[in-house]
Amino acid sequence: MTNEQRQFTAQGQTFPVILVRKKVKNINLHVHSDGTLYISAPARVPWEYIEDFLQKKTDFIVRAMDEMAERKRKFPMLTLSDGDTLYLAGQPYKLDVRLGLQNSIRRSGQTVFMELADDTLVMKQKLYHKLLQSLGKKLFPASLSRMQPLFDGLALPDPVLKQRVMRSRWGSCMPLKGIVTMNTYLAIMPEEIIDHVMLHELCHFLQPNHSRHFYDAMTIRMPDWKARRQAMTKYLPYCV
Repeated sequence: MTNEQRQFTAQGQTFPVILVRKKVKNINLHVHSDGTLYISAPARVPWEYIEDFLQKKTDFIVRAMDEMAERKRKFPMLTLSDGDTLYLAGQPYKLDVRLGLQNSIRRSGQTVFMELADDTLVMKQKLYHKLLQSLGKKLFPASLSRMQPLFDGLALPDPVLKQRVMRSRWGSCMPLKGIVTMNTYLAIMPEEIIDHVMLHELCHFLQPNHSRHFYDAMTIRMPDWKARRQAMTKYLPYCV
């Protein structure tokens, strides 16, 4: 696997490109929040072919950039800088960033201490995710235990519970495989909001789509789910 740095220009804008050559069948595009285009492509595909692919995706790229710019305007992104306020399980914490001999992160009282031997945004992000993942290991199973009794008598499967960092959704459900995946960033939110997402995913075992019947199943079990969903905005921004 090799990485190449390129540039792509369209509609008067120039975008940095990180091109990753690896064993994939197709060209894949991801628009990063910092404006970089991440491309994965087979090793032998020439740059000219990839550039033509990007030209065809120009409208999508520009639209994605505009949407991210609007999101940043409404919810400025965390920089994980000293003095920032972080939320963990719905509670505010002050971030104390210091240079040190190792890369580590821990909580004490209402402070999150981040020690950095490698003072880069990538390392800060890695440590932040590590903290949230550790918290999620406790919060998500507890939420599942609270929500499962709401389906008593329906022979709902006991799902395999996973978590991962996701940029575009709070959770996902694979009914046929019995898997529920929670967004690691939910660990910043209080349990009533986590419960809302958990219930949403469990309801997909009853209704695999977002039909009226799906939302009826949500409302029967959690009449205030819309208010809980709206309350999520208080805890943004949630990532860098």
